[in-house]
Amino acid sequence: MIKHLLKIIWSQRKTNVWIFAELSVVICAVWWMTDQLYVDMRTYYSPMGYDITNSWRFQLDFFSPDAAGYVSEENYTSSGSEDLSKLQQQIKQHPAVEDVCISFYSAPYSFGNSWTGIEPVDGDTTSRGQSFQCRYVSPEYFDMFRITDIQGNPITRQLEGKQNPVIVSEDMALKFFHTNDVRGRQVRYSGENGESMTIAAVSVPYRDNSFLRSEAFFYKLITPQNIRNYFGGNSAKNAEFCVRMKQPFSQDEMNEFLREMGDRLVVNNLYVYSANSTEHYRDIQTSKTIDEQNRKLSLMTFLLINVLFGITGTFWLRGQSRRGEVGLRIALGANKTNIKYFMYMEGLLILFLTIPLTLAFALNMLFLDMPDTYRLPYTTGRFLTTYGGTYLLMTVMICIGIWLPVRKAERIAPAEALHYE
Repeated sequence: MIKHLLKIIWSQRKTNVWIFAELSVVICAVWWMTDQLYVDMRTYYSPMGYDITNSWRFQLDFFSPDAAGYVSEENYTSSGSEDLSKLQQQIKQHPAVEDVCISFYSAPYSFGNSWTGIEPVDGDTTSRGQSFQCRYVSPEYFDMFRITDIQGNPITRQLEGKQNPVIVSEDMALKFFHTNDVRGRQVRYSGENGESMTIAAVSVPYRDNSFLRSEAFFYKLITPQNIRNYFGGNSAKNAEFCVRMKQPFSQDEMNEFLREMGDRLVVNNLYVYSANSTEHYRDIQTSKTIDEQNRKLSLMTFLLINVLFGITGTFWLRGQSRRGEVGLRIALGANKTNIKYFMYMEGLLILFLTIPLTLAFALNMLFLDMPDTYRLPYTTGRFLTTYGGTYLLMTVMICIGIWLPVRKAERIAPAEALHYE
């Protein structure tokens, strides 16, 4: 039957060559769009590495000298870091609060950007001399944002009793040591006299937002004792002071909570003046990217609708022009089911013949490294999903285009069919 269909396609080559060319161009374009959409969706729905549910970021500042309640320097008996630690304890004691943590340049959706040179002591020497993002966090940070190690265990417990520990991401562990089983191994700051640190845990990958892949980074613990050394005397008001509530709060409810807390939000000259949910910062950071993605998706939808009408219309007109042939076959005793099958097979065979050309296009694009392989490696599964999905979509469109005229043609009366002939 295939041989017979090939003869028919060849005998009608003047018409079929244009259909073949149209299908080839459309398939290449749809495959490219499908691959981009596949990367976007896989990236968007990949785990973020943290949980921001019910989390809020409190805004801190110092009283000005002319403000009521200002503590003069001669009456000041504590440092800013000690005030920050005391404020943390006062807020955590409230029954509605689940966790409180302090961080610098490290809270989710904070645009944090602190980079430091770090290298393995006994690992891959090719990674030396590079800088990686350093997230300065208090030990409560990991419980606050539900960050675990790669086995799913809490990280905070693994830090107990450790001196100068460091927590590396899985990406960094693989980059430095080509394995994620690196607990107890050493890393150090870049330089001749770089400080050595012991890896206490390997955290899950962490993505800055839903449209980016994870990058290699590490956590450095901050304590009331080393905050001043790292960030100076005015560091307290610049801290990312994050609070997780036990129950969901609206913005109005949070404002009421702050009013109820009253003096517990003040320690000497340090005070909390407002709070915003982490989702608020997420929306700010990702709004532009989401708008771009929506425009891209709208354009792809528009193009796919045009492809649908174009491919369906082409095969509908092709089938419509052969109504007489279909009717004559029925008049001469051919089975209607067999005729449908025959017409479908002919259309799909034309589609199948485009595979060598479109496959050459896809391989050429891969050779030129045009697809996005930074966010998602190009694997056999990705190719089969996007390339196979494109042909499946074309198959559905072609079948719809063939079904409409064949359905009408099979109802033609024998006398009318002979009239067509």
